[in-house]
Amino acid sequence: MDRKVFDWLGANIGPVTAFERQPRWRPGWNVVVERDGAPLPLYVRGPRGDTYVSPVDMFQEAEIHRVFERHGIPAPRVHGMIPDPLCIVMDMLPGRINSGAIADKAVRAKVRDRFIAIMADVHRLPVEAFAAANLPVPRTPREIALNLYAPSEAIFRERIAGRPWPLMEFAWAWLNRNIPQDRTRATFVNYDGGQFLYDDQGEVTGLIDFEVSSLGDPAAELSGMRLRDSSEPLGNLTALVERYEALSGDRIPRKLIEFHTAGFCAVNGFLMWPLMFDSAPEQDYLAYLNYCVGTSRWMIRAIADHIGVALVDPPEPTEQQLGFAQGFRHLVRHIEAFPGGTAAEDYARDAAAHHAFYMGRLNAYGLSVREADLADVERLTGIRHADWDSAQAALSAWVATAGAEADALLVQHFHNWLQRQAFILRGCGPASFLPALDLQPILDR
Repeated sequence: MDRKVFDWLGANIGPVTAFERQPRWRPGWNVVVERDGAPLPLYVRGPRGDTYVSPVDMFQEAEIHRVFERHGIPAPRVHGMIPDPLCIVMDMLPGRINSGAIADKAVRAKVRDRFIAIMADVHRLPVEAFAAANLPVPRTPREIALNLYAPSEAIFRERIAGRPWPLMEFAWAWLNRNIPQDRTRATFVNYDGGQFLYDDQGEVTGLIDFEVSSLGDPAAELSGMRLRDSSEPLGNLTALVERYEALSGDRIPRKLIEFHTAGFCAVNGFLMWPLMFDSAPEQDYLAYLNYCVGTSRWMIRAIADHIGVALVDPPEPTEQQLGFAQGFRHLVRHIEAFPGGTAAEDYARDAAAHHAFYMGRLNAYGLSVREADLADVERLTGIRHADWDSAQAALSAWVATAGAEADALLVQHFHNWLQRQAFILRGCGPASFLPALDLQPILDR
């Protein structure tokens, strides 16, 4: 993959003078090429893997960059598309991510205020401006609410290949029963909100990452900022929402925030849970599992907050070793002893060690977790199942016939399951903090 990217850049952009693959769960390259006798810093955004399907493909994503360039919205300029592996070649913007790292309080506030102002500018662009990106234009409140969620759910149904997955089946049913009927304005929305770069002077140098975008309810982008805040702190989100309301004239109630928090978290589940059953070798399986459990846990909590249910944490699993615990400890130690290499190679080695550690925790707590899960399904359905797969199938059938009257029972049930999964994931990789984290609330004014 590295060689193909390097060769394409040299043949189509200019001589490559610096080339570094990023050490992360998704391939990407920091590059410098020579063009017209001057260095041109570039970022090459790579694919997620053959088994991942997105509602917005990389050609659409590149076109969104071009729309922003035409309308004066700061974002990286696209220089081309590499066909194999499919990558977007774009400007490497100056600046850094994570405004939480800014020491100066005034500069930090300036950066965040500027970002909200740019978001409001984006939301003023006419939907017709995005025609070349081939984004479906919603017309009704239902279409506006579900314009990203519906295609993501369709991808899920195709990729899950008929496997019962009642967690996401419940989420989809709940979203459809709770469409905000008073939301009639559609704008461009980056659902994975809060992603931007800033410089030392406190200026936002550009928005980034539009792969989970659509035309929909602008409130969804404010909800998405809650997820970004979990890893790149954005400060007081309630104050940022108030600032957006002042700039846009749009009122964003808390229940609307919770609806779209559940919706965007469901998108993560729709797109990533299938990878837990069919993954590609280049994917960081454990990182995706942490994202799946973390975002699904936030989804269930958002639904609970929307309907006014106080969730109760289940007892923690107890240790019941299935086999030799030392075998997994030895595997972790063995992988960690592999010699170092490039940053990307070190990342792959560490990911394998974290995965082995996770398998050890499954060995220690899996029996306890399975017993508690089967007991929970029995309490709902009234039937005792001998294994997890048959229990999931029965629960899926139960969810299919349940209505709003069962929401309180189901959010508690899925909360129990996700809490146990989060427990097993403790200490399992850099992303393992996510399943244990609660999102920052956005309060009604």
